[in-house]
Amino acid sequence: MSLPLVSSKAGDVHDTVDVSHDLEPKSQTSHIEVVEEKLNALHEGRQVQLKSRLDTLTVFESISTFRRSVIICALAGFAAATDGYQHQMSASIIANKGFVREFAKGRPKLEAAWVSSFGGIYSAGQVIGQFCIPWISDWVGRKGSMYVFMAILTISVIVESVSSVWWHWTLAKLIAGCGIGAVQSTLPVYINEHAPSQIRGFLIVAYSLWFSLGGLMSSVALKVRADSHPYDYKTIIYTQFGMLGLGMIIFVFLPESPWWLVSKGKLDKARGVLVKKFQNVPEYDIDGELAIIAATIERQRQWDIESAAEGPWAMFKGLNGKRFLIGSWPKVLQQFVGLSVFSSYSAYFFSLAGNKDAFLVTVILGCCSLASVILDALLVDKIGRRRMTLIGFTGACFGVTLMAIVGCFDYANAQLGAVLVFAGVTANFFNTFQSSTSYAYLSEMPEQRFRAKATGWGLAYCNLYAIMFNFTVPLMLKKWVVKTAFLFVGLGIPGTVLAFFIMPESMGRSPAEIHEMFVDRVPLRKWRGYKTHVESDLDARLEI
Repeated sequence: MSLPLVSSKAGDVHDTVDVSHDLEPKSQTSHIEVVEEKLNALHEGRQVQLKSRLDTLTVFESISTFRRSVIICALAGFAAATDGYQHQMSASIIANKGFVREFAKGRPKLEAAWVSSFGGIYSAGQVIGQFCIPWISDWVGRKGSMYVFMAILTISVIVESVSSVWWHWTLAKLIAGCGIGAVQSTLPVYINEHAPSQIRGFLIVAYSLWFSLGGLMSSVALKVRADSHPYDYKTIIYTQFGMLGLGMIIFVFLPESPWWLVSKGKLDKARGVLVKKFQNVPEYDIDGELAIIAATIERQRQWDIESAAEGPWAMFKGLNGKRFLIGSWPKVLQQFVGLSVFSSYSAYFFSLAGNKDAFLVTVILGCCSLASVILDALLVDKIGRRRMTLIGFTGACFGVTLMAIVGCFDYANAQLGAVLVFAGVTANFFNTFQSSTSYAYLSEMPEQRFRAKATGWGLAYCNLYAIMFNFTVPLMLKKWVVKTAFLFVGLGIPGTVLAFFIMPESMGRSPAEIHEMFVDRVPLRKWRGYKTHVESDLDARLEI
């Protein structure tokens, strides 16, 4: 099935375009004709509309107007609660007395090498999931990949439930890592493709909000169980089944991404999704918006052909490679400012540092993370991604620097112990403060046809560092304890300085605008306030 497109030369016919290869000419309907007309105009070199009229709404107007999009994105983000719950549980349960008794086999504590393997294998699993799930996402759709990662997570919980020796738990962490990595690669992309540009950052916060809430729920569950039944850790593991079941029910009712459907030529189904979401929105032109999506995808494909950015490694060529590195840098920098210390090994770290109630500290950290994400939601579409990133990492660097300084003194006393907890809370708060912005960059910077792969592989690239730190940090904590923070001071501060020069402002920008500014090589620090041709064209149309 194909829909031929007229080229700029009379009588020539372009090759079949990705966005319409499943369509029969004989079954053309009005919305197909609208899309065909816009694509033909694009190939003839005429100016076409690449930004919606409704993109001029304010943030609050967008939330009110696009209520169904808000609900879809919030529900999709619920799976992140499973992500956060399992992530925090696996990081903290190793300090549970029952877990230690079961897996240490008579020893007073777990071997550092075992703890190292738990975290390192978990991160390795994330890399596997993040590398593999984009292929599935591009093949069977965003919803198809959701069912895949839920099945993987279910298997991981089953293995956790029957584990009795350290290598059983290591295997469970490998499977869990694959599932969590797949979640992290799929949901931000799905939310990005359903969210209006004015509130895209706000809706991606839904993912981070549920992640933080899930982590807090895990910390509270571990604390309560440790107080009432200190040697029972199995019950906490079993609670994950309930969250997985609820998440699966939600996924059944979520619609597929219209951007993915258009990219595969399934215009009828894409239009059906838009109708369900926007049929009650005044002045929403369903066929016109469908054509904007198709034209944006085709314009990006045209530029890649012109710049020879084609082939299996096109995502890493030229500007596409630059977009990939910029999009993934905030997630990489999260590792450089010590995420593994005050997140992945928080309970282990504070127990080694002499804190008598490490689980209570993780509850405090969880509450601060949740407060940070709520603040993030209020500001992300107000002050922008770039400022959020710089504020977040500057604060995180302050926290790890304070942690390192405290490590040079007797932090076992009550006063310095409190300062140490404050430093960890501060670092965690500011790192979480920009976490949703990191996911926004991952999904906003790539062009549409690379979005799933660039998001998944960007996270995989980040987790290569996580693998290294998760293997080495427990060993460093055992030898240097709090002074381990000096490593992250040396990595985090230069990384934050680099972010000042390379992170652009993409708040409120449509995919076509982001693409244009990269192609026109607009200085990255000057994106805020820049008037694009896409924006000027929309202004001219609104004046007519």
